[in-house]
Amino acid sequence: MKLSIKYITIIFLAGGLLFNSCKKSDEKSTLLKVKKTPLVKVETVKKLKMTSFINITGTVQANIFSDVKSTADGTIEKLYARENQWVEKNRIIAIINPNDRVALISNNQSQTSQLERKLKSADKNSAEYQVLLQEFENAKKNLVYAKNMYQTIPVICPMSGLVTKRWLDNGSQVSAKENILTISDMNSLVIKAEVNEKYFEAIKQGKKLQVMMNAYPNDTLTATISLVYPQVDPVTRSVKFDVKILNFKKSLLPGMMASIKIPVSMKENALSVSEQAILTSPDNKFFLFVIDKDSIAFRKVIEKGISSGNKLEILKGLNENDKVVVSGQEMLKDSMKVKIMGTHKTNKK
Repeated sequence: MKLSIKYITIIFLAGGLLFNSCKKSDEKSTLLKVKKTPLVKVETVKKLKMTSFINITGTVQANIFSDVKSTADGTIEKLYARENQWVEKNRIIAIINPNDRVALISNNQSQTSQLERKLKSADKNSAEYQVLLQEFENAKKNLVYAKNMYQTIPVICPMSGLVTKRWLDNGSQVSAKENILTISDMNSLVIKAEVNEKYFEAIKQGKKLQVMMNAYPNDTLTATISLVYPQVDPVTRSVKFDVKILNFKKSLLPGMMASIKIPVSMKENALSVSEQAILTSPDNKFFLFVIDKDSIAFRKVIEKGISSGNKLEILKGLNENDKVVVSGQEMLKDSMKVKIMGTHKTNKK
């Protein structure tokens, strides 16, 4: 009897353990089923007015400027201006000592010095001394003549403006037509830029644009296209244009860099989705997942149009009010059941 009770107890315990094991297995299976249902975030496809932009860089330059050049080979004897200095038109801005003048004067000075040394060592009562004395007097006259006849060359300032570049200094050797200074009219500053010819229709004189200067990153500026150059560069296939900044009180300097935002395409009623919804297949096709009323995700191949910010236009593959997956779609497969983030079942009383 005691043995029978012992066996019954063992069987009861074994049954309990088996029951608990099955229960835990069922719970684990249920959890796995829950985990296999992906959680996704969706958004509704809407029609929006979309504008596509390109961003290009430009450089501040003066439309009116002049490079002051040397008129002869020589040495800069005097230079009367430095960077950031205002200069006046028709004033002498530099003096060049030409190489020909320098060589002639140097030869005469050398000859005069030699004769002077010979005179000091010659006998004043000799005929040789008288000859040397006459040659010495002639050499001095030639030296004076050379200095008076061959003058330094003044460089005249061609325009009033600000010196924005000083290429050389006092005492520098300079060649004919070599730059000495650059003078700029600071009232003529514009942003010089260029864009590929395929965007030519977006570049119209008078069109307003948004500009950001690297020097002033916290300021968004308004500018207008002041000039479109009437030629396409045959090498770069680009169109050059000038942009004038409007109503900006801070200092602009030649050489500053600017970022220009140009609208190049606009659609009034474009089907749009967030760009994070789009995936790319191995064969380079674009697709996304659309969720139906039963929370089933269907793979849709689409054709993209223009982009605006983080929105993309969809030309084919979607309809207005479709629900598309914008988060969690990387693990989805076609016709897969999903759980939509933010939706909850309500318990009925």
